[in-house]
This record gives sequence, structure tokens and C-alpha cells, in this order.
Amino acid sequence: MIIIPSHPRQSVTQHIENHDGHTHTACDEILAKNASELLNKHYPGYLWAVNVNSDEKGGVMIIKNFSVSYKYGYTLHIAKLDAKLNKVIRAGGEILERANMVRGASLNLLPRFIDGVPDKHQPIPELGIII
Repeated sequence: MIIIPSHPRQSVTQHIENHDGHTHTACDEILAKNASELLNKHYPGYLWAVNVNSDEKGGVMIIKNFSVSYKYGYTLHIAKLDAKLNKVIRAGGEILERANMVRGASLNLLPRFIDGVPDKHQPIPELGIII
């Protein structure tokens, strides 16, 4: 929902509500956009998803790679991020390494096995299934 004020001296407020009821602030959206652009720059061709929730436990960023898994990802605490978002780049690389995928541009391959993921949630590449 976007609220546009009727008085010119009022500011524009933007509220984007997530499925979990959390109201995303503009800062959440900007941080998520910056992180996803950085991931796409360093690891192009992968399906990156970044969600920022500044209300939860002091603020967290959840990074997922939908080319690897829809269920599993990486959680970073916002307070521990540096200005250049180096931990975001490392988290993206960690996700790719766990799936034994190339750091860098995607080769459009499905993962065969993901380290640290239970057997029942492992991908089935011959059927094109990732969880």
C-alpha cells in the first residue's frame, strides 16, 4: 500500500506487507535491492531472492538461491553487515559451494547434492526437482 499525502508538506510513506504480516520499510526494500544487485553482479544467471526484515530479532537478511533450493538459504544479521555488504557476497558463494555449483556465472545446471541438507530435501535433478 502506498499512502500519498493530501498536504504538500507531508511526506510519502510506503508500506509493503509481506505474507507473514511484517511491514517492510523503504530501508528494508533498498537493502534487499542492493544485496540482490550485488549477488547478481558477482554470481550472474542464478535466481537470487533476498528478504530483509528489520523487525525480527534486531533485523535479519535472508538470502536464497532458487536455482539451488526454495527452502534453504542463508541468514545474516543486519547489525553485523559492513557498508560494502561483503558478507552478502560470501553468503552467496557459500550457498553455491554447498550445492557444488560454480562461483561466478551460472552454467544453468541443477544441483545434484547440497551439503548440510537432509536427504529428504535433496534435489532430484533427473526429474528437475529442487526443494
